[in-house]
Amino acid sequence: MNLTHVYFLFWGILSASAVQVPDKFRDDPDSSDYLIKIADTPSDKEEFVYILNKNRQNQEGALSRAEFEENFDLFIDYKLKVKHAIDLGLDQSEEFRTEFESFQKQLIKPYLLENDLQEGELRRVYHRMQEMVKASHILLQFPPNASSEDSIAVFRMAEKLKAAAENGDDFAELAALHSEDPSAQANKGNLGYFTALQMVLPFEEAAYSLSVGAISEPILSDFGYHIIRLEDRRPNPGQVRVSHLLLRVDPEKPESEALAQRKIAKLFESVQTNPEIWPELVSSYSEDTGSKSNKGLVPWFGVGSLVPEFEQAAFSLDEPGTISKPVKTQYGYHLLRLEDQRPVPPFEEVMPTIKSRILRDSRSEMLRSQVMAQQKSKLGVGENASLWKKIEETVKTSQGKAVAEWWSNLETAEWKQDSLVWSNWEQASTQDFARFLESQIGFADSVMQQPFEFWYDRFMTTLLSEWEAAHLYASNQEYRQLVNEYRNGMLLFELMNNEVWQKAVDDSVGQREYFGERREKYRYGERQPAFILKADAGKDLSEVKSWLSTQPYSEDLEERVKKQFLADDPLKFTLEQGVFEISGKEILTDLNPAQSFHRISKGGETILVVTGEKIPAQGKAFEETRGKLIQDYQQFLEIKLMATLRDTYTIQINEDEKETTYRELTK
Repeated sequence: MNLTHVYFLFWGILSASAVQVPDKFRDDPDSSDYLIKIADTPSDKEEFVYILNKNRQNQEGALSRAEFEENFDLFIDYKLKVKHAIDLGLDQSEEFRTEFESFQKQLIKPYLLENDLQEGELRRVYHRMQEMVKASHILLQFPPNASSEDSIAVFRMAEKLKAAAENGDDFAELAALHSEDPSAQANKGNLGYFTALQMVLPFEEAAYSLSVGAISEPILSDFGYHIIRLEDRRPNPGQVRVSHLLLRVDPEKPESEALAQRKIAKLFESVQTNPEIWPELVSSYSEDTGSKSNKGLVPWFGVGSLVPEFEQAAFSLDEPGTISKPVKTQYGYHLLRLEDQRPVPPFEEVMPTIKSRILRDSRSEMLRSQVMAQQKSKLGVGENASLWKKIEETVKTSQGKAVAEWWSNLETAEWKQDSLVWSNWEQASTQDFARFLESQIGFADSVMQQPFEFWYDRFMTTLLSEWEAAHLYASNQEYRQLVNEYRNGMLLFELMNNEVWQKAVDDSVGQREYFGERREKYRYGERQPAFILKADAGKDLSEVKSWLSTQPYSEDLEERVKKQFLADDPLKFTLEQGVFEISGKEILTDLNPAQSFHRISKGGETILVVTGEKIPAQGKAFEETRGKLIQDYQQFLEIKLMATLRDTYTIQINEDEKETTYRELTK
């Protein structure tokens, strides 16, 4: 098989019937704009041009008529194989379907609305990560089992506190008095610096939207209502790596505070005098067992990751090796040494981490809602609101009961076949929703537990994703070609493996028949046993040369030379020994047949050769040629397969469309 055949084997386009697409977009077998038809299965010029352009992407110069015709013939061969593979049902096996579905899920991702929105959100988060903000807040929580009146009361209180802060009341004092954040008594609402993905989404959105000194409206999150004051914003310094020494303070022993203060001061004085003793001090005195065994090293961190006092001290160090003054945190007293600094990593490096975080927080819900809204708009989706209301009522009455009751209620409903959801070219009925529930819940005696909103959301997400994929295949040429490229590559691999490649390997009877009919093709030319030694021209070979000149050729000559002359210097020269066809071994073609030892100087090398008796040309045994024979047999089977396919299937060529295609390609 030549390289062009290999290309067409794996870079193909699917015939119109192979992927399920809406009838509105399906190719018409009777259309006059087909390029070729294989047994009434049409292929248009789009797929031929796609394959041709891929095949020529590394070639220069204009497309010639001869090259066009060659590629056109290969395209016909390719389409014959596709048609035959489908007729054999190779696309129907469970293994094929599973593998192709896995490929398709990966292929479609860059084309989906979800990907565009997700990419936009990833970059928005990364843009925010270039900056850090410092904020204070007052948190007002809802009482347990809060009523709507309770929620309104909390909101009104939040509005009053905002007004008080804007009228000049000290925000920190308001936080200390009113905030229900457990840390407020210690920090008076000051949360320190943070960056994207370190706060819940509503809080982050509000904080980044404020100017310095501004106070937000009450912001609702899962924790309650927040009033946020932005204290500062500055460029994100990236990440730092520090080592530290910790002296702990026991809150139950007041005297431990003074002792720790004196001790940390002495340690700081010692390390200022002699910075080289830092590792020794950490090993001897640090009470952080987690980092002590690792020379006091703390993992890389950025703003908003650790307690503010520790973080502020770490980011205030300018040069690696600099040691901070004693720092007090809730854990005790620290000394920090800066080990390394790095800026915010490039987008490509942090993108997987950002994506993972986004998919775990409330942004995922926001993105999913946006995706569904855009899908509905793009596909022209409409919904039967009154019918959904009826379904909602039956689902609610079925909660806690066996699913069979839902089926029973549906089967007796006069609206069971009515259109529930529709697009510009597709629709789904109530029965489609029922079948979806059945696939999700399972057995009829299973209990309907989830609320209607849960099932509506799942159904619409699945349905719109399927419709978007079908629409993409029909309307996006690039995606359509890519899908078919992979699908047909898989199909043709199975076909060729079954009919040619593996068949040629397994068919020992066929191999022997093929060999018996073509024995003259498998022959040795004149051969000669030879031992060949090569070394750089400057190497001293006098000893080995003197010895070899007295030796007749023998099969163990190479091992004897290695043992006798290469023990001290294995790289002194290289060796080669075997029985070679003279015509394929240039060094043997001009040797004096009257002698067995030869010395040659060539290309900066000294070559010593010991030859044996020449072996006349003769036929090869079957076992001696099996590797080459299988390759030839595979080519034979492929030629035979193509001949059979051309005899089996009718081939129609639209000459007008073919000529139009050639002219367009050679403009």
